[in-house]
Amino acid sequence: MSASPPIPPDIARITAPLLLGYLWNWALYGVLVVQIYVYSYNFPGDRKLLKLFVYAIFLLETLQTSLSGADLYYWFASGYGNLKHLANPYASSFDIPVIGVVVSLAVQFFFVYRIWVLGKKKCLWLCLIICLCSITDATAAFAGGIYTFVHSMFARGNILQILALIWVIANMMADILIAGAMLYHLAQRRRDTVGFFNDRALVKIVRLIIETNVMTTSVGIITFFMIVLFPHEIYYICPAAVFGKLYSNTLLVTLNNRISIRDSNEATAADEIKFQTMATVASSNIA
Repeated sequence: MSASPPIPPDIARITAPLLLGYLWNWALYGVLVVQIYVYSYNFPGDRKLLKLFVYAIFLLETLQTSLSGADLYYWFASGYGNLKHLANPYASSFDIPVIGVVVSLAVQFFFVYRIWVLGKKKCLWLCLIICLCSITDATAAFAGGIYTFVHSMFARGNILQILALIWVIANMMADILIAGAMLYHLAQRRRDTVGFFNDRALVKIVRLIIETNVMTTSVGIITFFMIVLFPHEIYYICPAAVFGKLYSNTLLVTLNNRISIRDSNEATAADEIKFQTMATVASSNIA
């Protein structure tokens, strides 16, 4: 049995991206658990298909988090101080690119469906373009995962740069198109439907759409530049490890945002009733 290579003085350039990325991944899983509880408590009457979709996403993220725990154990417990263990991706070639991209693809398709409904089924080409971008993004991520698994090493160099370029550009295009289409159709619905939701609720929805899409797009850009600027390092794993969790949390935050919209509508209705009551009393006094 060959001895493990000696530990280099700059070992942190290997261990830090793995450790920090997976810690952030676990932290976002904790946020997701809270979001799932809030959703199940407040919306037990949602359609069965929607609830099945939400809980399926949660189960995938639970599987991903469990596999990431196995990765950490392999790298930092059973393989502590062993550079051969650190160089081996172990289960990360499946749990980061494959499960993460399945989650992001499913969430993007969910928003495509919402665009389709909000657009009254008149935006077929836009929905197809977004789906094509999402599938291209997923294909590049799958290819990266397969490459890592086959070679039993973290992807580096020119192949990784090409796959990352396809992944990031396709993902950004899908997110930008989703955000733009959602904002447009919400504005159209606000003008066309009186009482659909008040202006305060609309502002909340618009802000949420912008914030969540900016977050996912920003993480993609950071990942890409880490690959381009440091092609022979694995720094990109740190932001890439949280990508799936960002999308699953985006889904739950979007669904749970209906609580604030509902409260906003109730507050507006209460204000209107109060105003009408005061006007009636004032009219009675004048009479």
